[in-house]
Amino acid sequence: MAKVFIIKFFCICLVISYQSFAETINLVAETFPPQTHSNGTGQQFEVVKAIFEPLGYKINIEVYPYRRVIYLLEHKQVDMAVGVARVDNSALLFSEQPHDSDNLVAIYPKEENVTWQGAISLHGKKLLFIAGLTEGLSMDLNLSGNKVSEVNTRVQALKKLLIGRDDFLIDCECGLFLDEVEPYRLLFTASNIGFIKIYAAFSNTEKGLKLKNIWAKEFPKFIKTDKAREIYKKWGLLREYGIILKLLKNTLQKHVSSPHKAK
Repeated sequence: MAKVFIIKFFCICLVISYQSFAETINLVAETFPPQTHSNGTGQQFEVVKAIFEPLGYKINIEVYPYRRVIYLLEHKQVDMAVGVARVDNSALLFSEQPHDSDNLVAIYPKEENVTWQGAISLHGKKLLFIAGLTEGLSMDLNLSGNKVSEVNTRVQALKKLLIGRDDFLIDCECGLFLDEVEPYRLLFTASNIGFIKIYAAFSNTEKGLKLKNIWAKEFPKFIKTDKAREIYKKWGLLREYGIILKLLKNTLQKHVSSPHKAK
């Protein structure tokens, strides 16, 4: 009996010791339900946990406005972020493959009766972006003839549009379906501009590089599993799951079929 007790006690000590010394990943993101919620739940957070926790990592989650997320990564105060638009920023390490995708849209008041003709309709207009997202969302747009400004929240942006201070909010389509904008949603139209890929980003540190390499190896394998599908299904994102599978397949096929120089 005493021997059994000693063995159980030893096993408990091992578990406590393992938990105490497991390496922690400080993960951040913008609030973007159902992918990321302010309480640390959401599809993107669950995917990160599913990849790294079996490898012995603990995940510490914090949620901030998008600009703050980028600032923390740039200043090496956190290790990783999800839901990031890829930009030319040497302070960040981006995943090689996107982990999600969305439509890029122009949002404007229905009462304006805009005759939408695609991106050309933006020419010479006053455009709004959420702070920190301007570069990531505008890389394929010619904004040379536009007045561009940023706001901290989508509610601020929609209010400015309603009083005519600006003409369009450029955002991911999911932004119009956040809880915070629900009271305003029916007052606006979202017209498609294009397509945006959404990446994981890592701090430009030795640890960040290590995590990026793990992600590059494990994410493409994980996303094809039943567990990944169940996570997307749980959060009502099966449509998005199909899109990211197709996107990753096309990207990998292009990589494999690209010509290599002879040595």
